[in-house]
Amino acid sequence: MGQITIVGCGDIGRRVAQACLGRGDQVTGWVRSEASLVALRALGIPAERIDLDEPQPKLPVLTDHELFYFAPPPVQGRRDSRVEQLIEGFATAGHPRKVVYLSTTGVYGDCGGAWVDETRPPAPVADRAHRRLAAENA
Repeated sequence: MGQITIVGCGDIGRRVAQACLGRGDQVTGWVRSEASLVALRALGIPAERIDLDEPQPKLPVLTDHELFYFAPPPVQGRRDSRVEQLIEGFATAGHPRKVVYLSTTGVYGDCGGAWVDETRPPAPVADRAHRRLAAENA
């Protein structure tokens, strides 16, 4: 039985949470809004309201957790301050055993319909893709 934390527990996060709960894992979903918190709990998914846009958010213990990061990047800029806040929080919350980050093919730019894998050099064009690449690098 593992300890799973899902940051950004929207549609994909809910599906992962339900699959993990179904196999007996302990799961906690992190969401920003009260409405999302209520919705997750109504589905039987334990949840906490944690806003990574707040300065120095208080994070629960993450040591030995598997952390799934599905939260979107901020709407502006070329950095992902949310991922940066999370990583800074590891200093006090502990380091997860594993991190799974959901990115976007946009980090590879316009590939003209060609097949893309992780060996292709990044070439983001849109600012959102730059934020995703910055998060990957962080």
